[in-house]
Amino acid sequence: MPTTSLPSDLKSGARAALLSLFLASGPATIAIAQENAREAADALSPKVVAVVSGGRWESSADGDAGSGYYRAVAVRSQDNTSRLYLQKLGLSDGSPTVLDTREIQELTDMSAYITDMRPENSTGVSENAGFVTYVYLKEDPSITEPDTWELFVDEFGDHEFLPASN
Repeated sequence: MPTTSLPSDLKSGARAALLSLFLASGPATIAIAQENAREAADALSPKVVAVVSGGRWESSADGDAGSGYYRAVAVRSQDNTSRLYLQKLGLSDGSPTVLDTREIQELTDMSAYITDMRPENSTGVSENAGFVTYVYLKEDPSITEPDTWELFVDEFGDHEFLPASN
């Protein structure tokens, strides 16, 4: 497809007009973004105990094209034990979309209580495909110290939920 370019005097004028428009709408844009963030926080269920996002995936064998990241969501269930869900999020048009949600059945079968979750690293950048988060849980709520488990997602999107090995 052929590309056309604007003469330099039109380019600088267009840039100035866009910059002026952006600066003029800046406070309104920021206010809308803050309102949307507040609405998202308010819409979050009070049963959500913890959320960790990270890792990355690219076009996968299961048919999801593009790229994105993972999110682990810990939720308090009806009997006060925890459920853990792994979500695969796609990035399209700069906005994340949930493509898949699956329950981590291994945790459900334990009838455990999640006390905390932490990412493998907090840099926000993952060089390798996959995802790791540490899940702190108690199988008996009267125990003082939680056990540490690891939710590991490999480059193919397959997961394992195992006691953490230090």
